[in-house]
Amino acid sequence: MLWFGCREADTENPSALISYEQMPLKSEFFAGDSILIHFKGNITDPVHLVVSNAWGSTVLTPTWKDNELTFRFPKAFGQRAGNCHWALVKNGIIYDKGEIFIRPNPKKGTAMESYLGPQSIIAGKADFSMFVTSPTDIYDNPLSDSTEIKYYYQRMDSAEQESVHLKNLIGWKNIHSTEKSGRILVTATCNHSNSKELSTLVNPANPVDFQIAYKRIHPYADGNQIITFSTDAILDEFGNIQSDGTLVSFSITDTKGRVLQTIGTTINGVAEALLLHPTEAETWKVTAYITGAAKSNTITVDFEAALKDFTLSLSENGRTLNIEEMQSFMGQWIPDGMPISISIHDEKGTLLDSKRTTSRLGKAQFTMSKDFYPNGSYTLTLELAGMNKKMNVNLK
Repeated sequence: MLWFGCREADTENPSALISYEQMPLKSEFFAGDSILIHFKGNITDPVHLVVSNAWGSTVLTPTWKDNELTFRFPKAFGQRAGNCHWALVKNGIIYDKGEIFIRPNPKKGTAMESYLGPQSIIAGKADFSMFVTSPTDIYDNPLSDSTEIKYYYQRMDSAEQESVHLKNLIGWKNIHSTEKSGRILVTATCNHSNSKELSTLVNPANPVDFQIAYKRIHPYADGNQIITFSTDAILDEFGNIQSDGTLVSFSITDTKGRVLQTIGTTINGVAEALLLHPTEAETWKVTAYITGAAKSNTITVDFEAALKDFTLSLSENGRTLNIEEMQSFMGQWIPDGMPISISIHDEKGTLLDSKRTTSRLGKAQFTMSKDFYPNGSYTLTLELAGMNKKMNVNLK
């Protein structure tokens, strides 16, 4: 029983009863239709119609003509699909009541809301995006269940069409990825109304193991030239080239167990990374990694010593050590910036100091000031390009 905060007609104030007849009324309307309820009778006292639906409730005042009362539903109430209840009320007493059903009205037009997500998926047919559509009439009423919606897909060079049916306000379909990377376009149509075009990107799957190589101008450890490490085209298991920007780390282990690292990012599936030549003869073991996904083969890179020998000379007082004739593999000066270090020990073999400098035009120099090194005997150990030379000096 429907209540509107009013008393029942047969329980209160019988002397106030009115005489009326309800005119025939349709039980169903379409959204946007004009809805009128008519009553016929000799009614002079004010009566009202209380109307309630999903919008809420309102009280209508009739118009009179030839003993006929007409109640006109507000436009907003006639546009909302669903059940609409009414009750004829006079002085707080309900004399009549009923309900009508308002159906969506797609004949006046259909609007399409569509959603697709996620916007990127992984190749291989296991991952998918969900395409969801919600067609409504022009009054924003969801269409009835079982309404047909046609989905269109554009995958690479092929186009597909499929029909789904509206259920619980929406139609939906999982759009599975393909083995080939690329973009999938989707759209939908319902009652000759179209949705906007949406797309999802099929990204390559995880990479598989790959090969690496290197190139360089010469094999000498001059600490100056650059060696370039590169991968072949990095693919996934379906043959898709990895996305640009994939990070590749090159890990280098030298003969002393030290680990160097350089990184590169892929362009068209190929990654390159650069590293300076060492300053002494070395053998590098190089392996590349895509963290958590794939790795390369291990390659060996040998470097020959660029500097074969050098000469040492002292000033008269022994306090200036000159390093000269640092010639590289073609007789040219060793590149500027070659690191040189010297260790200074006293007569008892105690390390007093370590100094560092770099070459300039094939030469370098160390000076031992009187302020720090009193007169006496010292042992100098020089290290340059992997070579060591010792010299005993007598400082004056």
